Amino acid sequence: MKSRFLVSFLIALLVFGSAYAWAWSKLEGGFTVAQAIEEEAGVEQVENIEEGNEIEQIDLHEIFFILVGVDTADVKSIRVGENGQTGIRSDTMILCKVNFDDGSIKMMSLPRDSRVPVRGSLDKLTHAHSYGGMKLLLQTVRDFTGLDVDYYVRVDYRAVEKIVDAIGGVEVDIPKKMHYEDTTAGKELIVNFEPGVKKLDGQDAIRFLRYRSYSDGDIDRVKMQQYFLTELIKQTLTPRNILRLPRLLDVYSSYIDTNMDTSMVFSGIKMAGNLNSELIQTATLPGEFLDLDVSYWKVYEPGADALIEEYFGNYLMTESEGQ
Repeated sequence: MKSRFLVSFLIALLVFGSAYAWAWSKLEGGFTVAQAIEEEAGVEQVENIEEGNEIEQIDLHEIFFILVGVDTADVKSIRVGENGQTGIRSDTMILCKVNFDDGSIKMMSLPRDSRVPVRGSLDKLTHAHSYGGMKLLLQTVRDFTGLDVDYYVRVDYRAVEKIVDAIGGVEVDIPKKMHYEDTTAGKELIVNFEPGVKKLDGQDAIRFLRYRSYSDGDIDRVKMQQYFLTELIKQTLTPRNILRLPRLLDVYSSYIDTNMDTSMVFSGIKMAGNLNSELIQTATLPGEFLDLDVSYWKVYEPGADALIEEYFGNYLMTESEGQ
């Protein structure tokens, strides 16, 4: 089975790297790997998410967006369907709110197998990106959360190794023995970590994030990945690492795309020093596993509604705004 893992820790680089990625792609007229595949398939890009919606930054001192991780590693295996489906699923989806006034960062993971309406039928959330790219994914998330999320940052996991190495590695406290072997040709993966504090280089970070032998499967893995994300943000928000990030221009331009405009991104860069690594909050959309021949994540609606309001209440849409 193809390993899926979280690349969402790149939120730590958003306010530093997206400006360079955006400017580079505009100047050079280039595309990320995911965008190039979508261009060939005729997938509509995000300009207007839906009729009547105005894409705007509601709070000038805050950025609210969805961070999406995709895997285009095996480009040759991707087959565009008759209706333009790319087959590129979103393996990671995290709603993020970065507030530059109080320095807080709030992140809520949306399990990829969440059973939600996609184009009018109940389906896995991850399939929305496969069917219609970021535009359909944004529409789907807006519909089932009621949140006015307009912006996205999409990251290809292949940036992981280079970025972790560029900042000198990430130190984590491994909670248990992690051992896993997959010798399938072309999909080889060997994970062998002992409990304790360890600095992970780029390849080790990938192994850590790919490890999947948890009692609660993807949900436990999300928790570990959120921990990794928190540690990376803390270790990235240092003067030494911030000064290194512009060197990763080629990585950003090849593997990260966003619909944020330059004014937002550069404002974020200017205010990045206000962020407080001790004010990071993480959560996961509550629910339980549901087996209907296919495994889904059944969202607990009351609990989800309360958590969404607690984290992102100022972005909830009213009925008149099209919730």
